[in-house]
Amino acid sequence: MQAPRVAFFVLPRGIDLGLRTRMEFAEAAQADGADPVMSRIGHPARRQTLVARRAGHDYVFDIRPQGEGETVFPDG
Repeated sequence: MQAPRVAFFVLPRGIDLGLRTRMEFAEAAQADGADPVMSRIGHPARRQTLVARRAGHDYVFDIRPQGEGETVFPDG
């Protein structure tokens, strides 16, 4: 069983291919520790690029194609 998530397919300007990523909800990220995709991401700080943070009643999720805090784009 996997925790809820949202999948994204983004086409960043200047990159010639589409990138797949996903957004995990902060509340479910702990319960999702056995997720096969998340477990392949070795460094905990890199995993956090896939977790949305709560801001009141909303979620904030930044997709950064490159640079500091670059979002992980898992294969699966």
